[in-house]
Amino acid sequence: MIPVLDSRGMRAADARAIRGGIASEDLMENAAMALCRELTGFRRIVAVCGPGNNGGDGLAAARLLALAGASVRVFTLHDPSAYTGDPAIQLTRARGVGLAPVSLSGAGGFVRLRRALAESEAVVDALFGTGLCRTLGGEALRAVAAMNACRKPILAADLPSGLSVDGGALLGPAVRAAKTVALGAPKLCHVLPPASDFCGVVVVADIGISREALETGRERLFVAEASDVRALLPPRRSSSHKAEFGRLAVVAGSRGKAGAAILAARGALRGGAGLVTVFCPESLEALVVGSLPEAMTRALPESGGGIAESAARELVRSLRSFDAVVIGPGLGEAQGTVRVLETLLRDSRVPIVADADALNAFRGRPGAFARRRSATILTPHPGEAGRLLGLSSGAVQSDRLRAARRLARASGAIVLLKGANSLIVRPRGEVVVNPTGTPLLATAGSGDVLAGLIGALFAGGLDAGDAAMAGAWLHGAAAQTLSLALGDAGLLAHEVADAVPRARRALTAAPVPPDA
Repeated sequence: MIPVLDSRGMRAADARAIRGGIASEDLMENAAMALCRELTGFRRIVAVCGPGNNGGDGLAAARLLALAGASVRVFTLHDPSAYTGDPAIQLTRARGVGLAPVSLSGAGGFVRLRRALAESEAVVDALFGTGLCRTLGGEALRAVAAMNACRKPILAADLPSGLSVDGGALLGPAVRAAKTVALGAPKLCHVLPPASDFCGVVVVADIGISREALETGRERLFVAEASDVRALLPPRRSSSHKAEFGRLAVVAGSRGKAGAAILAARGALRGGAGLVTVFCPESLEALVVGSLPEAMTRALPESGGGIAESAARELVRSLRSFDAVVIGPGLGEAQGTVRVLETLLRDSRVPIVADADALNAFRGRPGAFARRRSATILTPHPGEAGRLLGLSSGAVQSDRLRAARRLARASGAIVLLKGANSLIVRPRGEVVVNPTGTPLLATAGSGDVLAGLIGALFAGGLDAGDAAMAGAWLHGAAAQTLSLALGDAGLLAHEVADAVPRARRALTAAPVPPDA
């Protein structure tokens, strides 16, 4: 996993790398090469450079682009003669290949910038990096406005200018980048909204700082990598049988919401569960069987279209033969159903994935999950997390990291707070950010599929944190494969379930090991 750093952590990593023998000048050159790699194919480029090291990265990239044959125009925020240290070296090198930086603080600077932007194919934003801690003003604010107004793809060096590296909150106006090259490691603003919305596609570039230099052992926030998920999903032997891959129960559905139960079970089966049994109100059993004959069913007594309270004891007994259970999709919030859920949490020792109405039933009572005697995963969207915590969904979204940590601590469970860059949080506060996904997933039923997929991995033997991380990663990767054909809208939830095996195959493609 890649550690996510704040400004202090990044400065410390830079210092450790330099003490380890890497020259600061080489770090800047490596950063410039990383920027250039993302500009392949663009021939007319404008680089807007600030006064510090971020500006030095931009100057170095401009030189390399010019040497590669691109037409590059360079603008500096202040008089170029003010550069010192490594940026001053880069200025000299840029001039040495014929580049003539234009100062935006000089007469006519912004007229020339706007004209250059209009003629460009792409823009490099190298105004400010990790050192910014204030709202932009003056020429910097005008430069940001000009870049945003030009409607050309903007590549941000390390982070879009105007953002603070230390969180997701906005300081004020900021560059809206199409792509951001995170130098060395991702930063908090790359993964936490609303700041992350300004970053576009984030590419993490190796600039020569070792993983040992990036990690101190005190990091508590990471981004999941494909290799992390791959390690959790070894290839299956040819002699494998279904019992090896987990027996999963899905307790779901109510009148008008049979689809949620079907989608959760489909997500589980596509996620590799060996056996899936849907426990649902008796009137829904035929619908489940007709839609998904691969799943087994167990009809439960019902009342008012939902599971009746009288089903509670039978359900607790039946679940003893399962490795894990997904509860909540489409269950409804009838009083009898809530009583069933309370009994299940109190008396069942089966590992649980609680989703949707299994979360809504405990609004304001996250401690109900903390009293469980086995592992639990909660998969709320911001509204459900807010109901558990007594907050609005807006309050959760305004500080997703804090809300998710608070919920994990109060519930004693692994919490997967859904949304762009979903957060997987352990009760002690360690957080993994899921980097996969697409706006396609903002559609009814995709959360039901995710719950089933996580349940399959949980029942198959992964611990709660790993099941949540791997499930979120595969769910997002499956949607990404579909986005190639669908774009960013129009997904049917069952399609993402059906794409999970392809995402898993792409991740784990390797020879099948011989039978033991």
